[in-house]
Amino acid sequence: MSIPDVSLEFMREDLASSTSRASVYSNPGDETVTIQAAGFNIAATLTRPQAETARMPAVILLGGVAAGDREGAVAGVPILGQLAGTLADAGFVAVRYDKRGSGQSGGRSESATLGDHAADAREVVRWLSDRPDIDRDRIAVLGHNEGAWTAMLVASRERRIAGVVTIASPAVTGADRVLEQQRQALAKLDTSPTALVARIELQTRINEAAMTGRGWEDIPADIRAQADTPWFESFLKFDPGEAIGDVRRPVLLVHGELDAEVPVSHVDRLAESARNGRPTSVAVARLSGVNHLLIPAVTGDTDEYAALGDRDVSLSAKTAIAEWLAETFAAGR
Repeated sequence: MSIPDVSLEFMREDLASSTSRASVYSNPGDETVTIQAAGFNIAATLTRPQAETARMPAVILLGGVAAGDREGAVAGVPILGQLAGTLADAGFVAVRYDKRGSGQSGGRSESATLGDHAADAREVVRWLSDRPDIDRDRIAVLGHNEGAWTAMLVASRERRIAGVVTIASPAVTGADRVLEQQRQALAKLDTSPTALVARIELQTRINEAAMTGRGWEDIPADIRAQADTPWFESFLKFDPGEAIGDVRRPVLLVHGELDAEVPVSHVDRLAESARNGRPTSVAVARLSGVNHLLIPAVTGDTDEYAALGDRDVSLSAKTAIAEWLAETFAAGR
């Protein structure tokens, strides 16, 4: 809506955000594309190999909660953007996109659940499958952090997914993950044991209220406004161990050994769940000297991020992912 007399314009937030994206990372072969989803458009970047073939394999890249755009940028490192370039160099078409209600994608973010994000990714699978230059039998999905959870959901529901790569994925339920993050944050503060217990107890009550819809009367209104959302409820209830057990495709689990945000012990637990489930094969890549951002690090602590001079995803991560995908898809030809 526009009121010219007072030079005032109004625009719905989800529409305004779709016009505001600035390109922060690009690869040779990048192409901006629009993918039709259920009632809105998904804005994406498709990265092509320089040496194209008739029917190419493809990988869909999914970012976590902290990633604000399709590049999967966390702490200034465009994780997905860099991986897209690596995959294109290895002969894959890579697709990364803005989540619904963010960047240039339409839809409403505040009502979206993990299941909705998985449904959006399935629309990308469909779009790729309909392209004559894509081999529909060789489409993989890759997710970083919570994006790995979306990848697991997609693979468990979509028969056209031929491989799954998880990177720095939490292995515990969303409710347990929130408590783990709370403890990590409090450990960096000069918090008394009594105050720490109180904070954890409050977070536990918040989690319970969000999952059951009961007990909000004991939660401060400002906290409820942030926590009483469909997305947070779906996040808290999600069990990655169960989800990866339902995947019936080859799985690669990638984790930096210096990951201070999602400790490397998570990958061992996730691998155990996968091996007890239905994946046709399970491979694990533990990356020495690599942090949560997949870049070389000294301690891996989040306080170190800004001081790290090397902002490129490590060669070990790029190689592990590209080689596993090449081997997995070659075996399926």
